[in-house]
Amino acid sequence: MIRTSSMTVAVVRLTSLGDVVHTLPVAAALRRYRPDDQVVWIVEEHEQQLLLGNPCVDHVLVAPLRRWRRLCSRGRIRRVLAEIRAFHTALRSFRIDAALDVQGWGHKTSPIVALTRAPTRIGFSRPYARDGLSPLFTTIQVTPPPQAIHIVDQNLALLRPLGIESPAAEFVLPPWSDAAQRVSAWMTGHGLRPRAFVALLPSTRGRKKLWPASGYGELARALAGATALPIVVAGGPVDMPILTAVARMAPGALVYAPDAISDLAVLLDRSRAVVGNDTGPLHLAAAANVPTLGLFGPTSGARNGPYGPTGRFIQSRTTRMTDISQE
Repeated sequence: MIRTSSMTVAVVRLTSLGDVVHTLPVAAALRRYRPDDQVVWIVEEHEQQLLLGNPCVDHVLVAPLRRWRRLCSRGRIRRVLAEIRAFHTALRSFRIDAALDVQGWGHKTSPIVALTRAPTRIGFSRPYARDGLSPLFTTIQVTPPPQAIHIVDQNLALLRPLGIESPAAEFVLPPWSDAAQRVSAWMTGHGLRPRAFVALLPSTRGRKKLWPASGYGELARALAGATALPIVVAGGPVDMPILTAVARMAPGALVYAPDAISDLAVLLDRSRAVVGNDTGPLHLAAAANVPTLGLFGPTSGARNGPYGPTGRFIQSRTTRMTDISQE
């Protein structure tokens, strides 16, 4: 077990939105059980919105791998090298004592874990690591207990070498007071009351994880008829084509696609229930203890589904999303 005196601990979880949500309990447990530790979270640019102003995270260090790849493809290699040097300097300045490789990707997070130069580097054992290379970069490999089926519980098992045994999962987000004001104004303008509408999340990354838009359209009509509650079809700006397609199938349905993750999270927190694909906003809703139903095909709902007492999932028996019926 690691020493009990205060340390600087790095949480390395770059992407994606849902996976960062599933890692939030790690930071919350560090804050609760090791309050004198400094928590540094290394994350991608887009996902940092969940961490800036988060009371469980002391420092957010961005590793913009996506942008660096785009710049390299455009021949901007010198700029990328300069930014990598600046990132390395910032990373070294924290003098990290322990690094948690929550993501476990040999080609992404493992080099960053190595760059921390932390004497203690904790990751998953080979059967649980994302790939076979990542355990080579850690000094302690953790095998989660058999009862840790969900990825949230597996992530929390990484804290055992730090003396934190079986903590309860807490999902702590920034206060987002500005977002709350914007969402309140939007809801008032559309006649919505808190806990009096149902949100649908018909988009996600990866076509194989998409339930058909026609299914969401049928579901929206059925829910509106059965509950008399307004339906909000929600997502991000890039999701507008599928959001509007679903809304057109359900007269009266509203479309909500804010630029900021914070605004979408606040809206979902105020909903009566949420139904969606395996997508980050679905996990934000579950983290807020909103009744949440996830639709799962190629990915495992038992491992990756909505976490907590209000979360449920439907798993396609064939892995094909089209084989989940509206009924």
